[in-house]
Amino acid sequence: MSGLLRVAVLSMSLGVGVVLSACSGNAPAPTSAPPILSTTSSLVSTTTPSVTSTAGRTTTTVAVTTTTVSLEDLVLSLAEVDSGFSAPVFLTADPAGGPDLVVEQAGRIVRSDGGDHEVVLDIRDDVRFDGEQGLLGLAFHPRFSENSLAYVNYVDNSGTTVIEELTIVDGVFDVASRRRILTIDQPAPNHNGGMIAFGPDGYLWIGMGDGGGANDEFGNGQRVDTLLSAMLRIAVGIEGVDTYAIPANNPYADGVGGAPEVWAIGLRNPWRFSFDGQDVWIADVGQDEIEEINVVPVDVRALNFGWAVMEGSSCFRSATCDRTPYVEPVVEYDHGQGCSITGGYVYRGDAIPEIQGLYFYSDFCSGFLRSYSAATADIDWTPLTGTIPAVSSFGAGGDGELYVVSLSGSIFKLEARR
Repeated sequence: MSGLLRVAVLSMSLGVGVVLSACSGNAPAPTSAPPILSTTSSLVSTTTPSVTSTAGRTTTTVAVTTTTVSLEDLVLSLAEVDSGFSAPVFLTADPAGGPDLVVEQAGRIVRSDGGDHEVVLDIRDDVRFDGEQGLLGLAFHPRFSENSLAYVNYVDNSGTTVIEELTIVDGVFDVASRRRILTIDQPAPNHNGGMIAFGPDGYLWIGMGDGGGANDEFGNGQRVDTLLSAMLRIAVGIEGVDTYAIPANNPYADGVGGAPEVWAIGLRNPWRFSFDGQDVWIADVGQDEIEEINVVPVDVRALNFGWAVMEGSSCFRSATCDRTPYVEPVVEYDHGQGCSITGGYVYRGDAIPEIQGLYFYSDFCSGFLRSYSAATADIDWTPLTGTIPAVSSFGAGGDGELYVVSLSGSIFKLEARR
């Protein structure tokens, strides 16, 4: 194909994961204004159309939607809109317009339909559901209306990460169409990653961790010749290509100097990432001290996010280190505030115009709800919303609104009380 290099499926050593354990429950929602976690004002500018923020060695323009309403006067809340799921880890819109789809870790995809939870895929017999392993990701092809293709990310019974392609027929995943696109050996059962998503470039991005264990014990963090500890980028759903193709502008597309699938390295465990315009937001789960969020343009390749030389903006293996080669996070917090970051999305819905352009995130252990933008810095909404138990993911629903997924079985919708 023009602009693409064909490759066969590679079976390589990879790994990523998220902490899956219980945490605090919901708290009453007081009516006080949300605290700002920096000295930056919490008001969205009504005159400045954009701001420039620095993410490591790259510069990104972040659009800020104007509003006449102060964020200090906005009262956000979380409404439980569905429950009774079994270990849900992701929610996404149905591209065909049906009820939103919820990924259950044990190996099912079901509809968030308010009660029946229609099962549209059940591959539990082929999924290892244990700790951080399981069915972890779901994405639909950008040309879904033409090809009806969907992709899942799961850990199989051998402990291998599998990226699989399926066809949707009448709203149900056709199990007879299952086709393995990519398999990645996992040296340990944790740090399996799990997020897959199509970027604005039309390619499938795959977040992979460092192989598990602790302290990058397999030494994959700074390697470019392994799919571990990396953001991968491949082309799928291409006529005449059996598995996948390599975009010609991947940094090691020709296989010289690194793995062709690799787009960026130095990630410990990017459990959840998302796109907003031409930016990718990556929430990387830390080791013992620092949780972090990185935002970079999608067209900047061969970036290095620093693990395991760095944990967040701090040196990890020694008291001092050279920080210049690495992208530094736009947000970080220590383990006094949480223990496992759950990345979300930049809000682009219509129901709450005041928060347009704010990136929302949480922590699996402490259950706070926070947002960040270059204009507002970090805002903690938890005094208003209360904590959320075991936040495993966020989701963008078919209505364009933002949802929060709790591993305990509930789906919450972000709403505003005025």
